[in-house]
Amino acid sequence: MTGGAARRPGVRASAGRGGPRPACPPQDLAAGGCLRFEAGTGRHRLWGTAQLSHDGLSVNLLGGEVPHIGAVAVSIPRVSLSSPRRRSATTSVFTIVGHKEDELARSVASELARRLGVITVVVAGVHIRRAGPADIATVLGNANQAVKAILAEVKARGGPVRGFPVGMRVGGKGGRHAT
Repeated sequence: MTGGAARRPGVRASAGRGGPRPACPPQDLAAGGCLRFEAGTGRHRLWGTAQLSHDGLSVNLLGGEVPHIGAVAVSIPRVSLSSPRRRSATTSVFTIVGHKEDELARSVASELARRLGVITVVVAGVHIRRAGPADIATVLGNANQAVKAILAEVKARGGPVRGFPVGMRVGGKGGRHAT
């Protein structure tokens, strides 16, 4: 690092890309591994890690000019209420007072839980000074690209894409139920 800045444990500077990158040892996702992702450029750039365990996914989504913790979303996959043959997710969000990452955390957690079929937790913190509507749209688009990158990497590494949640039955006489 330059300028005499102290090194923070668990963070490595990315060569030429601006900003720290969380450390993530390479492992097989099927055994509970970690992957790094990034999307976008400049002040709209998002980066982070995704850690897959045997029953869930934890994502740390950072970006902008001042990465931080702004919101936490927990998303649980379930049978869709409108179409019992599809998967959806129920998502709860805790937003830190004064922060606005709630929709970012919610959309990423919900999409990953729905697509992978595992409980997903997303911690999001992206700060862009004086962000306008175009900045917000760019960050949300980059978040969508990050989700696609995570899904592609999970698939490439043989990680889970599960059917319906344990205890859920789809279709047939009596509809759906949870046990």
